[in-house]
Amino acid sequence: MKVILTVAALMLSLGCACQARTISPAPSASSRAEYNFNPGWKFIRADVPGADKPSFDDSSWTDVGTPHTWNDVDSYRKLINHSGGDVGIYQGIGWYRKHFRLPDSAHGKKVFLILDGLRQAATFYVNGTRVGLYENGVTRYGLDLTPYVNFGAIDNVLAVRVDNRTTYREASSGVVFQWESKAFNPDFGGINRDVSLWITGPIYQTFPVYDGLRTTGVYVYPENIDPARHRTGVGVESQVRNDSGAPAIITLSVAVIDASGIVQARFDGQSAHFSAGQTRTLSASGTLEHARFWDVDDPTLYTVRTSLSVDGRVVDTCDTRTGFRETSFRGGAGTGGVYLNGRFLWLTGYAQRSVDDWAGLGQAYPDWMHEANAELIRASHANYIRWMHTAPQAVDVHACDRFGIVEVCPAGDKEHDVQGRQWQQRVEVMRDTIIAYRNNPSILFWEAGNQVISPDHMREMVNLRKTWDPHGARVMGVRHGDDNAAAAAITDIAEYYGVMIGQDPRTDSLPNRSAIFRGYSAERRDRAPLIECEDLRDEAFRGIWDNYSPPHFGFQQGPKDTYDWTSESFCLQAARRYHDYMINRIDNPAPAHSKWSAYASIYWSDSDADGRQQSSAVLRVSGKVDAVRLPKEAFYVYRVMQNPAPDLHIIGHWTYPSGTVKTVYVAANHCDAVELFVNGNPLGTVTRPEYGCIYAFPKVAFEPGTLSAVATLNGRVVARERLETAGPPAALRLTLHTGPGGLQADGSDVALVDFEVVDAQGRRCPTDESRVDFAVTGPAIWRGGLNAAIPDSTNNLYLDTECGINRVAVRSTLKPGLITITPARKGLPHATLELQARPVLIDHGLELMPPGEPPAPAPLPN
Repeated sequence: MKVILTVAALMLSLGCACQARTISPAPSASSRAEYNFNPGWKFIRADVPGADKPSFDDSSWTDVGTPHTWNDVDSYRKLINHSGGDVGIYQGIGWYRKHFRLPDSAHGKKVFLILDGLRQAATFYVNGTRVGLYENGVTRYGLDLTPYVNFGAIDNVLAVRVDNRTTYREASSGVVFQWESKAFNPDFGGINRDVSLWITGPIYQTFPVYDGLRTTGVYVYPENIDPARHRTGVGVESQVRNDSGAPAIITLSVAVIDASGIVQARFDGQSAHFSAGQTRTLSASGTLEHARFWDVDDPTLYTVRTSLSVDGRVVDTCDTRTGFRETSFRGGAGTGGVYLNGRFLWLTGYAQRSVDDWAGLGQAYPDWMHEANAELIRASHANYIRWMHTAPQAVDVHACDRFGIVEVCPAGDKEHDVQGRQWQQRVEVMRDTIIAYRNNPSILFWEAGNQVISPDHMREMVNLRKTWDPHGARVMGVRHGDDNAAAAAITDIAEYYGVMIGQDPRTDSLPNRSAIFRGYSAERRDRAPLIECEDLRDEAFRGIWDNYSPPHFGFQQGPKDTYDWTSESFCLQAARRYHDYMINRIDNPAPAHSKWSAYASIYWSDSDADGRQQSSAVLRVSGKVDAVRLPKEAFYVYRVMQNPAPDLHIIGHWTYPSGTVKTVYVAANHCDAVELFVNGNPLGTVTRPEYGCIYAFPKVAFEPGTLSAVATLNGRVVARERLETAGPPAALRLTLHTGPGGLQADGSDVALVDFEVVDAQGRRCPTDESRVDFAVTGPAIWRGGLNAAIPDSTNNLYLDTECGINRVAVRSTLKPGLITITPARKGLPHATLELQARPVLIDHGLELMPPGEPPAPAPLPN
């Protein structure tokens, strides 16, 4: 039986990887505390008059936790009819209300609300007073709640009116944001990201949240970095505000702490006089000896703890998680490319919509699933993600930091340059994004546009980087699809060049592509790196193996802009396209073939994107994993192609009908021969692969038993794999996946359940495709799974297996207790899975842990 990599192998305990987030106890003198503001919201999907008033009765509203979206029930579906007769996902108004109390000890301190974002716009009310308006739908947002909140035993009510219509217009200008698009930025309305509430002293370091707060926080960067000697300078700039009502002399100090909690460096910074109400930046610099540098293969992170003191007493402490690395971005045949810590780095991976959506859950799912997703990306040996059109979610950026995935980070755009207010909106969102993410070592590239922009606009974006991220060792550029005059106009301005050499997968030919590669601008190649941003737009369902496997004999391509390949032929096309870039890498010494510094295949996971919601296709199936992160065969082929060590994968399965004769394809690397065996009998050896890694064995007759492949190098075995024939279906096997603390009863956590059809020996039946019905009891909300080829398959209490397996999800409520999931498949014995939704300690609307971490073990202070 082939071992399928699932999220089960990828559940890691979540450390805190956020800017300005406490990851270990700060000194007791510090007034700073973070509360998880995710649990305990009331929600209604309607525009309700009077919902902003504290006295409004919301007792009949639904209990939810954030991240939350109201489009988890109608995305990935085609035929949802809402009031008014529209078809598709709900776009309109929803209200959230949260009741909370603040401890008496917080009186006289500062209170801040920080949202990692929502979709699209929102008006905020605290105790009946309008306090803020958020509109761009991309960046983080913050509010100073201090003047509006009550302390002690008096309730506070936060009411948020959210609007996710793609026709939303900016209040001040009447202009639509360019990136308001279901095609390029799938619309999952609601407070769909984490929410935190912070309490600081009146003298404090600000937050890296420009929208709403107009603050820049702490900026940490390396100085005079020396990888050879494992030494780096550490520069710190901390924006400080004095709201104490009196002048003060404030001193900055810094400690650099490693992952085990050991202080590796300490140094003092500036001391300055602050008048009451003054905001200014204090700086510090010191040296970190015996440093470990952030790298894709060793993504070492440090906590930089910055403390403020007045008269020798610590009044504020802020923790910033970051990593130190040296970068170089070079042009030139043979010697150009991206260099990390002094070595050439071939960037290889995927492009992904920044919503990073999940079937049945939309954009709203817990942090541990984002972390598991990033670990799965690294399991394919990818080290590079290019987020598309809008800035990535904070939780995904931190996951990339942790797992060593280099990021291309856009801000907000669509497919073309714009003028006037729409351009200024792009500039503002890029500024806010840089401020939010300039401490994240995984981001190497800021993307100014998804298409070529004018020279003046490109110059403005480069200057933006120089203003807000002058020491971050990053570059600003654009993605452009054509080697044309518009691209040539920014050659001397852009700091890298992103490209998309896309071809129609049905007419594309290898000779034509190679000619395009050789002809692509040597001038740009010689000045700065060329990085492929979104190749291989082809599509394939996970559930269709090949032309020989039941129940999909005689596969035919779907309509244009749907599916192009079987799982097998998708692998061959992926290998072919990847090989084109590999033989034209920038480190190729032949100038005519020395071009590319990076390769990204478009879509890591299948997505409800590209305007498919109202079409017959339902979703985009270009992913290497499907929309619930079950790997396709292409995942394993990319794993082989991107693996720096020898690796091998037999494409397909070995449970065919009697009489089947087919070509068996094996993906293998770093070898000079692959030999194939059926039931231990050798069928031959192939020494000349197609597309660099595909070893084809034609006319292999199926025989029940085993199919084995062995890769050798100079006669030595370097990789092998064996498949077994499965017998008739005999049982359902269930596998549970939760976060490291189990399923939390916080209203937003998720448990995933894989269900497989297996034979009497426990081997998955790879050609099984049949309906499984589910019964669920206990405090859970069923979210189901997906059959990509079947419209409207999400959120149902039934689902088909695909290639013998599928995955469903349940979301927790605010009630702890036993949840029982019982799947039933005709002809097979019933299986049952039980799990406990664990209680979460919430004290009057507050949980004393950062979002994404286990629940607090003790009550909150009163």
